[in-house]
Amino acid sequence: MSFASAKVPNIANSTAILEIGANDVMNAIPDILDNKLSIGSFAKSLSDKVVSQLQMLKNAGFKNIYVANIPPLDKIPLMIMQKQTKEARTIVSAYNQLLLAKTDIWAKASNISNFAMLDMNMFLQTALSKTVTNALDISDTTNSCVGGEILELLTGSSSWTSLLDSEFNIKEAIICSDSQAHFFWDPLHPADRVHRLFGYYVNVVITERIRGNTVTLSEDLLIQLISKHKLNTIPPRPASLS
Repeated sequence: MSFASAKVPNIANSTAILEIGANDVMNAIPDILDNKLSIGSFAKSLSDKVVSQLQMLKNAGFKNIYVANIPPLDKIPLMIMQKQTKEARTIVSAYNQLLLAKTDIWAKASNISNFAMLDMNMFLQTALSKTVTNALDISDTTNSCVGGEILELLTGSSSWTSLLDSEFNIKEAIICSDSQAHFFWDPLHPADRVHRLFGYYVNVVITERIRGNTVTLSEDLLIQLISKHKLNTIPPRPASLS
């Protein structure tokens, strides 16, 4: 059964969120560096695919659709360790600008009742500010909790002393002793406090749009959400929106 033919109960009142692209960027960087692929052609190809998938969602009956742009990949540990932050920043910027323009044209042409961009890029940049990380009680915004030291060794940026240190402290090299203090869980993904904060932020955006209001992303808003939902504490298991 194709997605377009799937039956979703009350689909007209449901909300669809489309979020893709980060892995595509990281996979494309080697070809871009080797001049096998241009940034422009990559951005065009990926944004065309996103618009196509948005149309599939509309055809399936969704009237409330959101699309997320790509976060600032130059901030994640993997890109930092691979020394590809400049390339990541350039590609993401080009793609996000093109995505915004194309989805705006698509939304107007398709006459969809409720469509908006979820600015994941600005969210992560704002969440990485000292004010917000302090509120989350996060002290490390550059290293990942899981696999950070091992990955650094594999990239060849560490000395033999560090290698021997990791051999004798293998548990610490694989997983950090205080996961709650880290912004990034692994070299690619934010940790649970950041994920929960993004979830509450998106919930506010969608709820207020239903009411006919817009939400301005700011440090103050994120700090309010952190305080309201006690996001600077260890979450319940399984974690859920309250």
